[in-house]
Amino acid sequence: MLGIQMLFTKNGIECSDSWKLIWCFTWIGMLLLPFLFIKNLKKIKSQQSLKTKLILFNLLEYIFIQASLASLITDGKTLCYGSVGQNGLEFVFTGWLALPILLIFSYIFKILSDNN
Repeated sequence: MLGIQMLFTKNGIECSDSWKLIWCFTWIGMLLLPFLFIKNLKKIKSQQSLKTKLILFNLLEYIFIQASLASLITDGKTLCYGSVGQNGLEFVFTGWLALPILLIFSYIFKILSDNN
């Protein structure tokens, strides 16, 4: 995410505004990705394909959840210009918060895949 923010900044978008763009994208992704995965879950035939797609889903959803939750406890100005020494600790905290959410999603997907 830091690389995306730096790319936006290099293209002329102010640092704190680039975080707002990233958070908007991650909120949309966080909310939309589970529905897309459930929709495509019925089309998956092999167990290996299911595992591969579940790993990809977990990776993307983890990133989306982590970044989206960080937007609730910090802002772009703190991440860009904060001098308190905690820059980025919000992402560590929200990374831990994302794990139980992913476990719940995995449990739901297991139930749905067993029903098919």
